[in-house]
Amino acid sequence: MEELKEIKSVAIVPFTLMSSSISAVLGLIYALILILVLGVVAVFLPSESHIINSLLMTASVAIIIILPVGSFLFSILTSFLIAFIYNLLVPRIGGIKLGMVEMKEIRSVPVIPLSLMASSLYTILTFLIMLIVAPLLVVVLQGAALASISTSSSMAGLEGLGAIGLIGIVVMIIGIPILVFVFTFIYTALMALVYNFLAPKMGGIRLKFNTIKDNSFEIKKIKPIPLALISAVVLTILNFIFSLPTLAMYFATGNVPGGLGYFLGNTIGMFIIIFILYALMALLYNYLRPFIGGIELELE
Repeated sequence: MEELKEIKSVAIVPFTLMSSSISAVLGLIYALILILVLGVVAVFLPSESHIINSLLMTASVAIIIILPVGSFLFSILTSFLIAFIYNLLVPRIGGIKLGMVEMKEIRSVPVIPLSLMASSLYTILTFLIMLIVAPLLVVVLQGAALASISTSSSMAGLEGLGAIGLIGIVVMIIGIPILVFVFTFIYTALMALVYNFLAPKMGGIRLKFNTIKDNSFEIKKIKPIPLALISAVVLTILNFIFSLPTLAMYFATGNVPGGLGYFLGNTIGMFIIIFILYALMALLYNYLRPFIGGIELELE
């Protein structure tokens, strides 16, 4: 029997710690893959290319440090904000609801609560980012514009540049978050619809909970294969849907080989990448939970 549960709150510290730890490990894996690629490139370079080999060595050292540390620090900030904003939004717009079977499997996800929460959350995050990025970007563009015109004409154009810059800031701070809200709502709604259609047929995400107290639960374990399989299928279908215009352009221009390659990349290639990534994330979660604790949710 399917039972509807609402995520009333997310414990901020466990969520942030787990998310940033997984991001750091994934960053390390990405770094090792990049270093392996650079090593292959170095093998095929002429033996006298000492400068290039030295640059590749320096890049490898930088990558092995920057990617894991950068991923960890960036994930700390974003994960904290996501959990914090989610908890603030729940009393106002309602939390994400999950159709659970015996508190073990997510069989369905109501479309509107998920879409509204996801779009609201990412809109607020985008707005906060734009408050910082928009002024900086406008200043850089104005500086480039002033540098490209003569000294005599630059003074006459300063007021115009200032007005354009102000308009640009307003557009980025207001316009981009609105676009993010619309696109995220549509994408998340489609994702939920596809998930709800497929989960009863192929199985949904399977979780194991520990009861902390009353309505507070800790995610003790995430089964890797169900998570990876349903995620890969759903996201591959969505990616294919949104890639149809580009695919149509390939065939309309007569580039059939390019179209076939694009199609295979957006289906088979995407499925493999997403499956491996989500399975790896679940395995990392299960391994790290005994050491740092799992994600804690308040479910009602």
